[in-house]
Amino acid sequence: MLIYILSRSSELYSTKRIYKSGTKSRHNVRVINYLECDIIVENGDYKIIYEHEELLKPDFVIPRIGASVTSYGCAVVRHFEVMGVPVLNSSAGIYESRDKFRCLQQLSYEGIQVPITYHSYDLYYAERIVRTKLGYPFIFKVLEGTHGEGVHLVNNEEELHNKFYESQAKHEKILLQEFISEFKGKDLRIIVIGNEVVASMMRIAQEGDFRSNIHKGGRGENVPISAKEKEVALKAAKVLGLGMAGVDILRSSRGPLIIEVNSSPGIEGVEGVTKIKIAEKLIEHIENSEK
Repeated sequence: MLIYILSRSSELYSTKRIYKSGTKSRHNVRVINYLECDIIVENGDYKIIYEHEELLKPDFVIPRIGASVTSYGCAVVRHFEVMGVPVLNSSAGIYESRDKFRCLQQLSYEGIQVPITYHSYDLYYAERIVRTKLGYPFIFKVLEGTHGEGVHLVNNEEELHNKFYESQAKHEKILLQEFISEFKGKDLRIIVIGNEVVASMMRIAQEGDFRSNIHKGGRGENVPISAKEKEVALKAAKVLGLGMAGVDILRSSRGPLIIEVNSSPGIEGVEGVTKIKIAEKLIEHIENSEK
């Protein structure tokens, strides 16, 4: 098979692992920097020019699209889709997962539990929502942040005002979300590939932080997950049209709550904690999808 990995760098851990796993399985794998792709529509034909050559139509595309360049990355993925190329994660699914509120809207519509979440530019009504629904502390998030960036724990009205005005000055879209105190400083990262949960770990924040992201100094633990947690993770990936996803879940008194779905989940942390070869499982999934 000819497989393209759409990634900004061949040196990124996840990209490198997937590349090596694919070539080890005797596939022709090529890393394509999607930001350097020129996409052309001409008389009903769809072409992609990369490094002064027209790319051959591949058998499969694995998008690894960075959050800061979602729009153009998705345009390239969409181009492969209209060429009839199977893609691991659809362009629509990537878009849907990147906008945190839109993602939660869709999941909730499909009956998947999510935390109470509020989104608006109206500071007056935001304060009212905090008083009547959320209470202090609560979570303040920038809609398009990653790796724990733009996520804050707000403890009082003064902090709310400061964060709100700061985000307005930067023209950031934000949301307010209930704080699940019973699972403070922890979450579950569940890796879904196709119709299978292939790995999971609990992420635990470092001392003094509430964010459990590994990039923020958190650590991972290999823990069992429940049948219900597997069920909601699989359903979330399916709802969003993602062949591979990192689903983040909080354990609450009312059951598992999804807080985020990542369409380009890093695999370094979870491979290190679980010793599961996720890259190999991804290649196996692609091979099976061709049968």
